[in-house]
Amino acid sequence: MKYFDNQKRSLVSIAIFVACVTVSALLFVPFLQIQQLIMTRIQEENDDGISGSYYHAAFAYHGKEISEKLSYAHFLPLGSGNSSNQSSTLNQVKVIVNYTVIDPSIINRNMNTVMHVYASNGTLIKRSSHGDGLIINASAGQSQLATSITDSRVRDVRAFVFFTNAERNQNFSSPVNANLTLGQRIPE
Repeated sequence: MKYFDNQKRSLVSIAIFVACVTVSALLFVPFLQIQQLIMTRIQEENDDGISGSYYHAAFAYHGKEISEKLSYAHFLPLGSGNSSNQSSTLNQVKVIVNYTVIDPSIINRNMNTVMHVYASNGTLIKRSSHGDGLIINASAGQSQLATSITDSRVRDVRAFVFFTNAERNQNFSSPVNANLTLGQRIPE
């Protein structure tokens, strides 16, 4: 009987330990985000001598600073291209989203729009973005991304578009997605 009591105490101790580690990890992630923001602000202050704003230190970026809505999308054949001295078919994925800025502190900041295109089996085919980024200079606007798919076997794609910071390492919107079949336009 004493053996089972010791085992029960050991299991309870392990369960408490696992719960403490899990809770600690969940509490530590927002701390790291806040620390990154503060370090970025300090770096900005040191770079240009202007005091940085700590507005987001209490709230952190959560991917809802910009609201997006799909305006138009297509997956259309463009014709033939030349890839590695072999003729291939080019198909274009194009997505246009309308956006509304929810958090006014990002107006006039260098941001980026990113599109990930996946095949029907979930394989990432292409990533595209606005290169060095774009300036969000109004509380609403439109962003357009397009990319070419050279694999003629791809007949169905799923495109995800979202706003990020200029370095493309922080999301500022929830992704908008479009499921497209070759030859399809949304809206039709």
